[in-house]
Amino acid sequence: MKTWLTITYKVPTEPSRTRVYLWRKLKELGAVYVQQGAAVLPMTDTLLAQVLALKAEVVSSGGEVLVGRMEFVDEEDDARVIATFQLQRDGDYDEIVEQCERLVYELDRETEKEKFTYAEIEENETELTRIHKWMERITARDWFAAAGHARAEQAIEDGEKRSGTYTEEVERRLGHAIDVNLPRGAHS
Repeated sequence: MKTWLTITYKVPTEPSRTRVYLWRKLKELGAVYVQQGAAVLPMTDTLLAQVLALKAEVVSSGGEVLVGRMEFVDEEDDARVIATFQLQRDGDYDEIVEQCERLVYELDRETEKEKFTYAEIEENETELTRIHKWMERITARDWFAAAGHARAEQAIEDGEKRSGTYTEEVERRLGHAIDVNLPRGAHS
């Protein structure tokens, strides 16, 4: 049986700011809700420290939070919760795949239109950096090896390859442009 970190809470309905903040922070940690106002995470020292810091913030805003350790009596309950974690991460990985597919689609459209620009390269690099950071955050909270991880990795690799091909074509077309004659004295 696994040991789980449990978080139960009650926060005032108004203003909704505290409730939304708590929900968002638990989602960022990758928590699974077992019922309304009751979430679980794998028990680790790091997650415990983060949850206790979050508890202090919520309590100072007028909310009530209980943090505990728990084991399910039935192994089937462990399996259901683990499956829920995996399903959530698979959803996150699906979003990564979608973003990578959009990037490849955009590059295909730009190529069809023969629109080869350094600005597009920069935009692609920015998007790939964002996707990599997002993937790191998802992977950090994928404690139970969700199946979608491999698909997301492949989609990122495909996006990088397509971006590289586009960059090579821009360089081929624009990188060897004839030098502009500069006025005398403009270069040292």
